[in-house]
Amino acid sequence: MKITTNQYAKSLYEMTAGKSKREIDGVAGNFIKFLIKNRQKKMFPKIIQRFSEIWNNENGVVETEVITSRTNDQGTMNSIEKFIKDKYQAKEVIFKNKVDSNIKGGIIIKIGDEVLDGSIATQLKELKQKLIS
Repeated sequence: MKITTNQYAKSLYEMTAGKSKREIDGVAGNFIKFLIKNRQKKMFPKIIQRFSEIWNNENGVVETEVITSRTNDQGTMNSIEKFIKDKYQAKEVIFKNKVDSNIKGGIIIKIGDEVLDGSIATQLKELKQKLIS
């Protein structure tokens, strides 16, 4: 029977839950050795990605990509963090900030498969559609 990446990720999470950093390092090392021994090393990136999703879900962590036309100040980032914590009942928010000069203004927030598009271009498109209707 073939073990899936999801099954490996769940097992790795269960083996590391509640452990110290030193214990986690040992478990991770043994896990990698196990994958290499069983010729499944190429599955490792997908296992780690799924493990990260499980860990974040279990620990109330939301990873988000924030795209704006310029660098945000700390007050703006605090507001975005509060919004995300409230919307997703998150304990912690991890930001990946991206500056994109193609966005003329506003903000785009990506969380998993969800996109919250508050860019000026999208708002103008929506306004145009409403005016045409």
